[in-house]
Amino acid sequence: MRKTIITSIIILLSLNANAQEVTDSTATAFNDSLFQTLPEVMVTGNKPVVKVDGAKLVFDVKQLVKDKPVDNAFDALKHLPGVTPQGDDINLGGMSVALMINGKLTSMSREQVVTLLKSMPASRVQNAEVMYSAPARYQVRGALINITLEKDASMDASLQGELFAKAEVKDEAHFNERASLAFHKGIVSVDGYYSFTHGKAFQTTDKTGVHTLSNGEKHDIDTRMAIWGDKCPTHDYRLAAEFDFAPNHQLSISYSGNYKQQDHHTEMTGLQMSSMTNHIKDILHNAHLDYTLPIGLNLGADFTYYEDNIEQDLTSTLLGNNLDFVSTSQQRINRSKFFAREEHKLGKKAMVNYGMVYTHIIDHSRQNYVPTGETTVEQLPSPLFSRRTENILNIYGGGNIQLSDKLSAELSLAAEHSKTTLWDEWDIYPTLTATYMPQSGRMWQLSFTTDKKYPEFWAMQNVTSYYGGNYEHIVGNPALKPSKEFSLSLLHVLHNKYIFRGWFSHTKDYFTQTMFQARDQLVEIDKFDNFNFHQEAGLMISSPWKPAWWLDSRATVFGEWMRVKDNDYFDCPFDRNIAYAMVSANATFRFVRSHDLSLTLNGFARTKAYQGPMDLPASGNLDINLRYAFCGGNAIVNLYCNDIFRTMMITPENHWGGQNMRTKYSCYTTAGISLTYRFGGYKAKNREAVDTSRMKK
Repeated sequence: MRKTIITSIIILLSLNANAQEVTDSTATAFNDSLFQTLPEVMVTGNKPVVKVDGAKLVFDVKQLVKDKPVDNAFDALKHLPGVTPQGDDINLGGMSVALMINGKLTSMSREQVVTLLKSMPASRVQNAEVMYSAPARYQVRGALINITLEKDASMDASLQGELFAKAEVKDEAHFNERASLAFHKGIVSVDGYYSFTHGKAFQTTDKTGVHTLSNGEKHDIDTRMAIWGDKCPTHDYRLAAEFDFAPNHQLSISYSGNYKQQDHHTEMTGLQMSSMTNHIKDILHNAHLDYTLPIGLNLGADFTYYEDNIEQDLTSTLLGNNLDFVSTSQQRINRSKFFAREEHKLGKKAMVNYGMVYTHIIDHSRQNYVPTGETTVEQLPSPLFSRRTENILNIYGGGNIQLSDKLSAELSLAAEHSKTTLWDEWDIYPTLTATYMPQSGRMWQLSFTTDKKYPEFWAMQNVTSYYGGNYEHIVGNPALKPSKEFSLSLLHVLHNKYIFRGWFSHTKDYFTQTMFQARDQLVEIDKFDNFNFHQEAGLMISSPWKPAWWLDSRATVFGEWMRVKDNDYFDCPFDRNIAYAMVSANATFRFVRSHDLSLTLNGFARTKAYQGPMDLPASGNLDINLRYAFCGGNAIVNLYCNDIFRTMMITPENHWGGQNMRTKYSCYTTAGISLTYRFGGYKAKNREAVDTSRMKK
């Protein structure tokens, strides 16, 4: 019933948007209009919001979010056409998208860059460059949003800052406090950032099903896992300095750090009785150096040290079999990255670029078990002591050219050599984007791109861990390989408002984590595996609707077909395909012109989908946000309630090849309040984040 309500609300928003576009198109054309650079076309009296620049759609963010309840740079990205919020993240046109700041090549994790953008006021963002197929010079394959920030050109001294505090209740209470300071004088800019997160957490997982062994023996699975967590102080901090010697002549130095402690206690009841306590400590240090010369040369280095420590104490009983131990595990990553990039203009209509990036990684991992009680060493997994190195050399070249007033193209080619103890291979990554603008208000863009994604370091270790009790085993896969993706996309902008995108992608050696009930023992195996391939074909339509000053909305509809195949998935190979749809919409209501008071609704609904052999049921959510700005816009209060009907969390099922398992995760409504205060005309500086995407979580 709740899912039906959510779906109805969102579909109504979408239908209203489409129904009103014709009658209101003249009055609202400037809000999401596209204009051509040759010739420039705009509505008289209003600034253009978007322009086409080769492979990029360049959005004027200030104009796009004008009079909208946007408090930070990340929230501003949610208003870009084609961008869809996904919980605490976003995607572009139904696919994952990389985020970059000022086009700088640096180490960035997804979580950190989102946190970084949330700390920046939206007023600091000058524009957003959207690329559905990023050229090799960005060193990002696939879709990319590059956020460019304003620079303070004043020679006068200034000190600005921002204070932020948030309290929310989900399962338990969570708190976050942030402080940022920025100092600028002449050619020198220094900024610092500190974030403090703390609180408690609680979640449950209920599993029901039947586990059938190869000898025909059946076991009813009915377990409940409850986890209590203390989010002990988590500290994020950064100090950076920039020296602008002259135009296009800059030196940047920065240091980032993170320190986190967590304590988790897990209780299992039902088929197995378990008690487990985890003590977790993470440490991160990163130093970054970036030097840009007026001749177009960019040199840099990046050094990262990451350490993850876990101590686990487990007591578990499964069908009379006891398992008691204390284990310790550690992952230490040392990563060094060096890069050089160069760009040259060839006349007024062409540009060439080339460069190289070298990355050296050392992964030290260990895990050891000490039996307690009646458990013996033979009952426990073997200890792990591993040291692996990884070297990646990427060399690229490319260019863009304006072939005519209506046609432009950008082509790049990258050659990458990756070598580890597991693989040693060369890969070629061609990227092509052709943009055609037959007339004002219309644009076609054809893109072809290739990509390679590497699995997490810990997922490739020959190691077994326990999650909850003796029944759930997390197993590493030393044979895990990177995936390789080929994607073709066609983008069309109609009447300066409507955005259509069609795409097809094929991913070889696609990897993901699945759960499998073993045939030879009463054990559930959670493991990353490579599938033969994963294919997608889809269509996206995005449409804005702004009938009056008090309402601003957008609806996006996705339709997608997917196919996934694995001939070597345990003893039950699969070849599955399904078509599914998703609708997302947002609407902002302003109450009075004279006061910055607004209400925003965000929601989405998705039909059933697959993840390998697992069935993912339909899901959706509805969020509401009340915002009030005062003190000249320097103080902002947000009251919010997310996932009002508790429909966001799905309950996956697996009934493939004799499997019989249903996993229900707890789902809670989140309610909270936040206060932001800026002083001194605060303008946050560029703070690059550190890539921890392949490190142990």
